[in-house]
Amino acid sequence: MELLAWLWRRVEWGRLGVRLAVVFGSILRSPRARDVDVLVFVDEGVDEDEAALRVMEAVENAVGLEADVYVVGDVSSVNCFLLLEALRDGVIVYRDVVGLERLVFAVGVCNDFMISRRKLGSTPTKWLI
Repeated sequence: MELLAWLWRRVEWGRLGVRLAVVFGSILRSPRARDVDVLVFVDEGVDEDEAALRVMEAVENAVGLEADVYVVGDVSSVNCFLLLEALRDGVIVYRDVVGLERLVFAVGVCNDFMISRRKLGSTPTKWLI
């Protein structure tokens, strides 16, 4: 974990426009990980594709593995399944005050979403039938 921490300090998250970054997935569980999963929060209105490319390049240069980058710009339309997985299994490697505020808002959105799903008894399979 110390090596991972050293590598992550090499990424200049703030200069990339990142407000909060979460690393999750096999990189945290396996010494032979093939890629790095990173969820980043950026300011709303930022071009998410451009942000993903900038972060991907920086992470790949720092860690030496392929990076899968998921960008959250509009927290009201966050992919709740992905966010909750990243928070459950991941590590926050960078945050600023704005990033923490955006994370709190996104978690609230996702909690409301999950409560509504349970109340409706909905699952993805049930919606398709």
